[in-house]
Amino acid sequence: MTVIVTFLDFLSSRYPPTLTIEQVGEITSENPQTIRNRLSEGKYHIPSFKVGSKRLFKLIDVAEFIERQSTADPSHPGNKRPRRGRPTKVEQMARQQAAHADARG
Repeated sequence: MTVIVTFLDFLSSRYPPTLTIEQVGEITSENPQTIRNRLSEGKYHIPSFKVGSKRLFKLIDVAEFIERQSTADPSHPGNKRPRRGRPTKVEQMARQQAAHADARG
């Protein structure tokens, strides 16, 4: 039996529905002061809101951000973008083998 756990499921088992800057920093591995700086510049990538003087983030927004980051990562198997520059030896050999297979078939 395969169990698929989403980022939201994983995070909701450890955090409340609303997060502080410190908790977001813990989840995203960012320094809380960096988050504050980007918020003041209007350049932070996760939406937030204020309750009184406290800045909060929705857990679902943080989970969606992590999901977007993992699928936008070029090392992710679904997002292979051709590299710039000279092909590696492995790529050259794969191309040669494919060319030989096409010539035979």
